[in-house]
Amino acid sequence: MITPSRSLRPLLASTLLASAGLMTACGGSSSSDDEAHEHTEIDTAGRLALFDSDASAIKVVDLDSGDLLTTLSLTGSEPALGVSPGYRYAVVIQRSEDLVSFVDSGLYTEDHGDHMHDYAETPSMLALTLNDHLPTHYVLSEDAAVVFFDGGDAASSKITALSDASLGNGEVVASLDLENNMHGVAKLIDDHLFVTYRDASITDTTLPAAIERYHFDGAGFEFEERYSEACPLLHGAAGNDHVLGFGCSDGVLIVDLHDAGYPAIKLDNPAGLPEGSRIATLVGNHDVEELVGVAGDQLFVIDAESQTGIYTELDLGESVDPVVQGFTTHGEVFYVLGDDGDLRLFDPSADWAFLATVSVVEPLTEGSPTPAVTLSASQDRLFVTDAENNAVIEVDTTDGAVVRTLEIGFPASSLVWLGLAESDDDHDHDH
Repeated sequence: MITPSRSLRPLLASTLLASAGLMTACGGSSSSDDEAHEHTEIDTAGRLALFDSDASAIKVVDLDSGDLLTTLSLTGSEPALGVSPGYRYAVVIQRSEDLVSFVDSGLYTEDHGDHMHDYAETPSMLALTLNDHLPTHYVLSEDAAVVFFDGGDAASSKITALSDASLGNGEVVASLDLENNMHGVAKLIDDHLFVTYRDASITDTTLPAAIERYHFDGAGFEFEERYSEACPLLHGAAGNDHVLGFGCSDGVLIVDLHDAGYPAIKLDNPAGLPEGSRIATLVGNHDVEELVGVAGDQLFVIDAESQTGIYTELDLGESVDPVVQGFTTHGEVFYVLGDDGDLRLFDPSADWAFLATVSVVEPLTEGSPTPAVTLSASQDRLFVTDAENNAVIEVDTTDGAVVRTLEIGFPASSLVWLGLAESDDDHDHDH
């Protein structure tokens, strides 16, 4: 999952204001209001939405008490889980069913004019669903997210943008129908959409080979440019405040987000990359200058603006393959869960210095369930599923300590953190 980048607040202002009409306001102006306003902030660690593989259901667990709050049954295949930009909603993606649905965590904040009011309600499934062909990649920005529908033989690709405000209104922000189907990806940055393009002449693969840019006015998309720089067999995308990167079979395509016109350059693959290997996954964070590229069992820190060395390989140790990797919410730590069951923590701000190794699950074997990882947006906490023991491991990312083992009583195959996110202004970056 890409960590939100700074983007659409001005463009979504009207949507946010519209959503306020659906929210319950404080009534009256008596002295009892003052008493109520003293107790409007909820101190909570948040909630986890997890998929129970045995029960085929989304289960929401309260992190303060450890209690199961609700069970929401699903029909069909095992979903991929994402989180909405404001962390209120779980995004439930069932590719095989052509279905995206949403779980309301019940934790949210309303602006009551003279104060902010936190709420903790029972989680529920929204009535809104998205039903286009093969929803696959889900990519976050700061105030909106994009679902990319791959399409198929009878349907072209489509992207749909959504926000917490639009979900609260039972609607999406905007959609864009593309002219061809592909296994693609899209990213909203400020008032622009960067989206993959596959020419109809490419028939031996559904992977795209180019990038397009659209202007986004908060309600729709207007085509601006198709980049001439090729990106064959494009797979993987990530960005930060400086650049947006796309993985290609022959290197990494980089879009400069600072220069006028958003020019693109092509980086060759890292020297010494084994034959047949390529960077197919990219990870970024808006507070970190570098991207991270994954090529098989190798991870490369990518400094696209470096004048000396663009690629630096991260050392995971001998015979360790990465399973899950990503940044903490504000980018202080980069984590890698290896197939040996250990979590490795790195410090991007200190030249990617190694911080700690944390044992979280047993070494993975061929039949082991793949652990899933999610990050708290209110605390320096990371959560790892341990499906074989019906548990979730909570780790403090500041020191690598295991805080607790949460006995959930079922085998969770995926999870997301939901709750009241800490703002950038409130966060202490000096870790």
